[in-house]
Amino acid sequence: MTEVKKSSPALIAAAWVIVVLPTLWGLNYTVQNALKIFAKPAPAATAPMK
Repeated sequence: MTEVKKSSPALIAAAWVIVVLPTLWGLNYTVQNALKIFAKPAPAATAPMK
């Protein structure tokens, strides 16, 4: 009969953290940059009148 090895719950949690954190950071970075497309443009700066 073959021996079944159980994975450590802490090791599984650490693996998920290693995958999820960079994914969330990348998603946040993408959304923040995508929102710039839909933002109202700032008025153009003009030179002061003399």
